Amino acid sequence: MRAVAQITITNICDVVTTDTAPENPYVGMLWVNTATTPPETMVWDGSSWVVQNNLEELRRTVSTHTTRFGEFQSSVDGLNSYVSNLTKTVETIETDLGEEQSKVLEMQEQVSELEHTVSGLSVSIQEQFAGGINYVRNSAGLNGVTDDWVYTGTVITDSSTDVQNNTTSDSCFVLSANSTLKQVITGVLTGTSYAVSVRAKKTSAGYSSYLRVLYNGEKEAYLFSGTTTFGWTEYHGVIEDVQDSTLTLDIYNRSGKLYVSDIIIAEGTTIHKWTPAPNEIYTAEVKIDRRGIEVSNASSAQRTVINNTEFSGYYNEEKIFTLNKDETVTKKTTVDGELTVGRTKFVPMPTASQGLNIVILD
Repeated sequence: MRAVAQITITNICDVVTTDTAPENPYVGMLWVNTATTPPETMVWDGSSWVVQNNLEELRRTVSTHTTRFGEFQSSVDGLNSYVSNLTKTVETIETDLGEEQSKVLEMQEQVSELEHTVSGLSVSIQEQFAGGINYVRNSAGLNGVTDDWVYTGTVITDSSTDVQNNTTSDSCFVLSANSTLKQVITGVLTGTSYAVSVRAKKTSAGYSSYLRVLYNGEKEAYLFSGTTTFGWTEYHGVIEDVQDSTLTLDIYNRSGKLYVSDIIIAEGTTIHKWTPAPNEIYTAEVKIDRRGIEVSNASSAQRTVINNTEFSGYYNEEKIFTLNKDETVTKKTTVDGELTVGRTKFVPMPTASQGLNIVILD
């Protein structure tokens, strides 16, 4: 007897497509529900059918995410714009700060320059106040070779055109061969510096000429010293830390002629233009110094001298009158009018031929 059997093969992965839910579903079973438009793919999760491809929900979710992303992007763009504006503001502030800092630095430099200028001005004023007073008496020979100087050999003064064209004072001393000219200067302040200046010309070579200042005992400061000739030249120097109240100006010439003018020794370190010593005034016809006053008239060859030794009048270097204690000594006297001597009056007559009328006073 032959046995016959029938086997049914079921593909559990098949998708059931119906408009009603399949019976006896198993977990993971797929069902395409054709009762909806469009059809929905459902999956059995063990208790109920769940939509497998919920496209609308996905669309809503995507749309929501897209909207939120757009809002986020807008917020990011706004934040970027704010950051950009903030960056520009910071850069502007930095630029402004840089400009202000530059202005502050410039102002500091200007203040520093102003302080430096004020400091320099103060020093300059101090130098001008402290210096400029010439300690050398009759420093250019404008009053001849006076007793302010001690000299040996031949020393004269000169005011020729060459001298006037090359000196401030328009006058100079001229030392011939083997001559010296010296002045002792007293009363200088100790513990300070002194500026020395002179204009000079040397006409002969081969032998030495010099101008020096002796100070602090045995120290020497040479303004020039040499054997070669030179034209009108200004020499100057500074003597530091003078500790002795006495300076000695010493000038020497061995050969030819040495012209010396515009000598100045002044307190401080600034080199000053020549000026005469205090209480000295020298003009063409008036000379005033520590000895007295001399007034002259070149056209008439007359001069009057008033000093501590004489009150005299000169004509062509001849003394015409002088005051001698209680009397006046004169060579000639002219009276235009009456003359009274004691109790006697001398009255000239209307004409010279009539003579003189002598009257005895009561």
